Amino acid sequence: MKKRLILFLLLALIIGCSSNEKAEAKYYLLIIEGEENISEKFSEFISNDYSVVKSEYLTDLATAKEKYPKYEIEKAPAVFIFESGGGEMKQLKLKTYDIDEAVKFLEKTKKDSQ
Repeated sequence: MKKRLILFLLLALIIGCSSNEKAEAKYYLLIIEGEENISEKFSEFISNDYSVVKSEYLTDLATAKEKYPKYEIEKAPAVFIFESGGGEMKQLKLKTYDIDEAVKFLEKTKKDSQ
């Protein structure tokens, strides 16, 4: 009887601790505009409807290269999307010079979270 009770309690504990919900990813945007003003294309993504928690806009390519040398930024405009850890950049998910590609990635984050 004790064994059954212990087995039942362990099973209840395992079921109670497991979760069917996938943890929602949060994203940090790094946007290097250069000569082209692209900020309006990304402003809508910083809201409760999307998973972007923070963004940084740099207008100067030289400043971006100096501040983030390890990302080997070749030209502007450029968009870097990182999975966020506590609001800070964590893991690079997308590096692109194609603004539409970045927008599509972010639009997908809304669809995936619904």
